[in-house]
Amino acid sequence: MKTYIAPAYLTLLQSYQLDSLERLWHHPVDWFEPPNHRRGGWSGVAKVQLEEHGQPLGIFIKKQQNHARWSVESFPKREPTFRREFRFLRFLQTKQFNAPEIIFYGEQLVDGQPSALLITKELSAYQPLDKVLNGLAYNQLVTSVKHQLLQAIAHSLRAMHKLDLMHRALYPKHIFVSNVDTAPQVALIDFEKTRYSPFFWYNAYFDLAALNRHSVEWSQVERMRFFKHYCKISRLTWFSKWLCRRIIARSKRNRGTELKVNTIHL
Repeated sequence: MKTYIAPAYLTLLQSYQLDSLERLWHHPVDWFEPPNHRRGGWSGVAKVQLEEHGQPLGIFIKKQQNHARWSVESFPKREPTFRREFRFLRFLQTKQFNAPEIIFYGEQLVDGQPSALLITKELSAYQPLDKVLNGLAYNQLVTSVKHQLLQAIAHSLRAMHKLDLMHRALYPKHIFVSNVDTAPQVALIDFEKTRYSPFFWYNAYFDLAALNRHSVEWSQVERMRFFKHYCKISRLTWFSKWLCRRIIARSKRNRGTELKVNTIHL
């Protein structure tokens, strides 16, 4: 795959002499997330602060080496997992879906090893949902504002599923929110494991089960309100009850103990 540079950021990268994968690869960085080693290789994320037109610009540099997976598109060869994320981020941009903006993507051999590098723009003014839910400010929000946040998240996830996408790693840390106490905005990140799937309700079943399992801060009432917003219903139907039970059952898989978050009674 050829190197991709978003036209709007070409001049900026050139000014920092970061307009090639080789230069970016060897640019000194501090890891935002320490590299994880799996799939026979490694993958890590670093954050770098640049300046554009006198204003700070945060970017995330994701680097990986020998970190690949099988895919229909690349069969019989394996493809870097960042290639999949790059492909889905570009798709989401065409649909005006709120996700990180791509700045750069490239693949080449580095020290004789297949390597990939993806750069996205920081979601400034956003913060991950898990930090919001764990913060003191969230507990101080009035009920109506919490409901707005639940609705915004539900509508964003439904919009993604309507695009025939299954996220497959839908944890609170991958849901970013801003303007929590006024007009919540939602963005999703980390599309390395995402798949095309034309089965809307299966996408809901798979992704919402993961979110339910990891959103331990939400109350039973909040979970049900979120689910109704997602389904766009005010009262549970026989189908929504069936789907909810399936989601809860999947949430409990491989858990040593039942969690409070999974004890919704219909």
